[in-house]
Amino acid sequence: MSQTDATAQSEPGSEPSSERDSSRLKWTIAGIILLMAGALGLKAWDERQTADQASLSGLQAEARAIAASLTGHADTAEMAIRLIADTGASRSAVARATPGVDAVVSLTDADAAPDGSRLKEAARTGKALLKEGRRIGLSEQGDIVVISETGKGASVLALAPAGTWLPPVSSAGRLTLIDGPQRTGNGVEALAPPGAETGFTSLGHFDRLATGCAPVDGGGLMLCTSRQAPLFTLDDLIRILIFGLLLAAPVLAITGLMTRLTRKEEEVIIDEVRDDEVNRIMNIVMHGARAGYWEWSHESNAVYLSDGASELMGMRGHGELSIEDLLQQVHPEHRDRIREAFRKGQEIGWVQAHFMTSFQPTRWMELRGSVTEISDDHRRVFGGIILDITERRQSEDRVKAAERRLRGAIEGFNGPFALWDHRRRLLYWNRAFALDFGLESTLRAGMGHDTVMIARAGALRSEQPSETDPQTTLVALNDGRWLKMVERPTADAGLISVGVDVTENVRNEEELKRQKAQMRKTALELERSEGRASELSRKYSEEKAKAEHAAHTKSAFLANMSHELRTPLNAINGFSEIISNELYGPLGDERYKGYAQDILTSGQHLLDMINDILDMAKIEAGKMTIDPQPIDPIDPVDAAVRMIRRKAEDKEIELVLDTQPHLPEIDADHRAIRQMVLNLVSNAIKFTDAGGKITVCVEQRGPDIYVGVTDTGIGIPAEDLPRLATPFEQVTGSKDRNYDGTGLGLALTKSFAEMHGGRMILSSIEGEGTTVAFTLPISGLPDDMEEGARDVA
Repeated sequence: MSQTDATAQSEPGSEPSSERDSSRLKWTIAGIILLMAGALGLKAWDERQTADQASLSGLQAEARAIAASLTGHADTAEMAIRLIADTGASRSAVARATPGVDAVVSLTDADAAPDGSRLKEAARTGKALLKEGRRIGLSEQGDIVVISETGKGASVLALAPAGTWLPPVSSAGRLTLIDGPQRTGNGVEALAPPGAETGFTSLGHFDRLATGCAPVDGGGLMLCTSRQAPLFTLDDLIRILIFGLLLAAPVLAITGLMTRLTRKEEEVIIDEVRDDEVNRIMNIVMHGARAGYWEWSHESNAVYLSDGASELMGMRGHGELSIEDLLQQVHPEHRDRIREAFRKGQEIGWVQAHFMTSFQPTRWMELRGSVTEISDDHRRVFGGIILDITERRQSEDRVKAAERRLRGAIEGFNGPFALWDHRRRLLYWNRAFALDFGLESTLRAGMGHDTVMIARAGALRSEQPSETDPQTTLVALNDGRWLKMVERPTADAGLISVGVDVTENVRNEEELKRQKAQMRKTALELERSEGRASELSRKYSEEKAKAEHAAHTKSAFLANMSHELRTPLNAINGFSEIISNELYGPLGDERYKGYAQDILTSGQHLLDMINDILDMAKIEAGKMTIDPQPIDPIDPVDAAVRMIRRKAEDKEIELVLDTQPHLPEIDADHRAIRQMVLNLVSNAIKFTDAGGKITVCVEQRGPDIYVGVTDTGIGIPAEDLPRLATPFEQVTGSKDRNYDGTGLGLALTKSFAEMHGGRMILSSIEGEGTTVAFTLPISGLPDDMEEGARDVA
């Protein structure tokens, strides 16, 4: 057999061996690939389990930290409650000083709150906590309640919103506080764990929820942190791809991957540098404008806040959070407004709302933005800014307050007022403008000036332009009033119309014109009567001279007659007194003694009358003088009372002297005051029946000394009082009753009082009594009266 044949024979046998080797190699490679895939799969599974355990441990550690923080807040609140119980501190002050605590109240006060209020729900939760022996719990309204029993047996609870004690978390995480059937936090209910357990919960085919829980000391609360953990993540898919690439072409895959990763990293670095620069510039602009950026997608219901927006909303750091978490930073009264703005924004494509923050210091914010459609996935995202408008709001409030005060002042102005713009269109008017011109149903904003002037014509009786000011008119209304209408331009080319009621001025001017006419008429009459007046003046002078001569003659006659009558009367009185006293022996018959006494009494009476007539004549002639000296005002009054007391006792009349102690001295004539009191008391005795009472009063009344004599006599009719101080005037209580006297007593008293600078006061009630008094100035006589008083006749 040849070599060629052998070779030919052997070739068919060698071909199946090669195929077998190739197949074996394929299976070997396949086995190796399977072994590598299995090893890589086991490695990936081990890494996944390790990552899951690390994730659960991290969540549980986070839950324990937050639970410890919540316990610390509860301890602080409990310390505050003990502080109130031990020191009696103000609950409101302690609540303000305790971080996150809205109120510290007793369980009794909270239970008395209205149904549906936070305090009422907190009271129900506090009762349940006391019954279960716990100190911290959660109300149905999401408030954390801490309760403690004080030493006095009372229970005090502290109330804090759960959001203030729970830290903010990113939108990817969830924080849940569980207390029996109640639950609160920033988690969505669909993602909340069904129980207080640490582990994974399946949410679907390829989704699950990782939860870490920790108990809160002092109660049955359980705090859980949750985060979505998909069964297959992007990292898992990348690992599978890498494994496939490693198996198919390890070197090429690694080289290509490294090349791409390097290029991608460079692009990312460039993009990050560019984004950082843009963000830096934007942050400077936003910070200077007190603004921040926000985004919201209604599909995910998550709101992204920039650093500036977070700072304005009282939070730290940028990130995503739910709308409900954002609303925790909004004042409770404005939360519904923000919810409505987001809801309506889905329909109209833009969001704008004003609100007040719930944290201190309270600020006003403006939220505005519009919808933008992302071209990659056609999602609609709202984006905009948050502005701090506190200063603008305060400025607007000040402007509104000033406008209210201005409107109040204009409405309080009783004259018409109207304001027109630069086109002479009506902007504002007060009620008086509409009422005075009868335009209540006619006026409206925007009416032209000429239209209003025509409309008001029906309420005018006349209109007169001013002669000195072309912008001033005098109008007469139909109701008889006159208005002075003044129109002045404003700084912005507008016009102000102001009316002033000048009815009284117009009437006064008309009255002045009438009086001027009357004065001219009177002047003419005076000119005509001037001649007659001269004649009358001449006759008056003659008659006056005659009257003065008659008065002097009367005074001289009275003085001479009084002097001539006093000389024989003194002798008659002297001799009759000797006879009545039987100085030279008895008369022999008692009737002679009685007659002599009657002669003495009549003579003394006649002498008194002559003295009064003489004094009155001196006063009328201007020759009566007084000699003022510093005296105690009680002395002359007491002397007069002593002199006349016997006369009152003889008539069985009680005479009382009532004086005020420590009266100041006065400059007066002792004799004249004694004479005035004698005249007044003598008159009182004369007109007072037996059993009556006369009171002499001396007291200080302001700058004067008051001396009054009050009796319980017959009184004086009111119509007779004005003429009692006239010389020789007498008034009797009845027609069948006459009294002795000249009628000069009161006239002399009045004259003496006026000579001292005082006056006489007379009052009486008929049938009850009379009071006659005079006043004397404490400061003494005026200079002119003192000079006249010291003149010697």
